[in-house]
Amino acid sequence: MITLEQVEKLKSVTGVNYNEAKEALDQTRGDILEAVLLLERQGKVNKPANDGFVSSKETEPKKEEQPKHKEDDSLKKFFDWLKHLLHLGNTNDFVVYKEDRDSISIPLTIFLIMLLFAFWVVFPLMIVGLFFNYRYRFAGPNFKDDRINKTVDTISNATLRTGEVVKDAVNNISKDFKKEEK
Repeated sequence: MITLEQVEKLKSVTGVNYNEAKEALDQTRGDILEAVLLLERQGKVNKPANDGFVSSKETEPKKEEQPKHKEDDSLKKFFDWLKHLLHLGNTNDFVVYKEDRDSISIPLTIFLIMLLFAFWVVFPLMIVGLFFNYRYRFAGPNFKDDRINKTVDTISNATLRTGEVVKDAVNNISKDFKKEEK
């Protein structure tokens, strides 16, 4: 004989209505497990996850793994690289000095932005600064090796020599014009 408690238990476990639960229990002679299997075969109840396997061990609920997109990974790598680059630019300086005395020291990031957006102003000012004996160097934790600063000095010296050659050429041309006028 099927009790009301059995019907209610089957209803709560499977989510079917009262009549479906009672009918399944009638067909299985009151066996709740058989009634659940019958309801599954009839398609009235979804099969349990893991094919009905149950373990008494406590496990962490599985987090749904979202498929990783290559674009997300690439974008993250790009932003990490950009963050690293900005950090390097903000911890190192571009220094303008004259006779071993610093005149201006600005973060490398600011210098590069100025050079990028105002190239036709910054670069000529740097050249003019060389003619007034200003020199340039990079300072900071990432410029402990002097190779870069030696390269900058070499370029500065070459620019000054070129300026002297141009100055001599202009003086010679002006002397020639003065001779022709006389």
